[in-house]
Amino acid sequence: MSQKKTAQRNGARPARGRTNTERKRAEEALRASEATYRAIFNAANEGIIVLDMQTGQVVDANATFRNVFGYAPEEARGLRVGDFSSGEPAYTQQDALRLIHEAAGGEPQHFEWLAKSRDGNLLWIDVTLKRATIAGRDCVLAVGRDVTERKRAEEALRQSEERVHSVVANAPVILFAVDREGLFTLAEGKGLTALGVNPDEHIGLSVFDLYRDVPEIVEAARRALVGEAFTTTARAEELVFEAHVAPVRDHDGRITGAIAVATDITERKQAEEALQKAREELEARVERQMERGNPYGLTFRELTVLHVVAAGKADKEIASQLGISPLTASKHLANILSKMDAASRTEAGVRALREGLLD
Repeated sequence: MSQKKTAQRNGARPARGRTNTERKRAEEALRASEATYRAIFNAANEGIIVLDMQTGQVVDANATFRNVFGYAPEEARGLRVGDFSSGEPAYTQQDALRLIHEAAGGEPQHFEWLAKSRDGNLLWIDVTLKRATIAGRDCVLAVGRDVTERKRAEEALRQSEERVHSVVANAPVILFAVDREGLFTLAEGKGLTALGVNPDEHIGLSVFDLYRDVPEIVEAARRALVGEAFTTTARAEELVFEAHVAPVRDHDGRITGAIAVATDITERKQAEEALQKAREELEARVERQMERGNPYGLTFRELTVLHVVAAGKADKEIASQLGISPLTASKHLANILSKMDAASRTEAGVRALREGLLD
């Protein structure tokens, strides 16, 4: 007699018992697998949501997503992507569904999404969409990382660069930067316009070639690229620039290039040159007067000061014209009044003119 018939005669059902045991083991294994999945799902640093491929509704969301967006576990399920869209034109529900459908078709999607939290705060999320099968269900997995702080820093940097660019572009300066080989990486400033130069024409060209006819610039670049910071004056066309030049170094102290900020000082130089010319002409007149002598025993410098006093200049103006300090000018004036026995500078000037002391 077979074992099966014997078992049936004795009332035993071994096959059914094995089936129940196997089913329970399978259920326990499934629960353990789901528990493992849930633990990993909620422990992830990135926010993760499971989306329905057709509707874009949230099927599941991990703890990081809920914490970032401020949703309780039971609130996240059933949400549509549009519920946490910022509402900006480029971040609408339609845009989200299009990307979800493309990911569902097998093409992973990566983008930055301007979203909003439950309380309305705007968040920048770096998102990757990818098709997945979870618990036998086809869906789209969205993995997001909050990059709001990075985007804010980038925006602050962009605004700062715009402000610097605006200042440089509108100020009478030129900003130059070259790399280690002396090739221009930056050329900006209103001063270039005054020279009739297109800033873009500098980029990638060598400072040693482009300015070979301006030896001051070539020398400045050479010295900066070997580590020297200094100030120099350069003439280009009819303009004069004062340039502050310095090497640029990396974190290890190695020279990676040089930078120069040049200011147009043409008007200042013209004024200085005009003043120097006037000073030389005045001193020439005084020298001629000194050869004829003067009854008061005035020195060369005192007679020079007397010429300027007679022109009605104050001590500061005298100092500026003669290249001396106001205190020195005041001392010379005191000596003049004493030697001429004059009560005031006006009296000294009038007497000098009347007596022919001034050439």
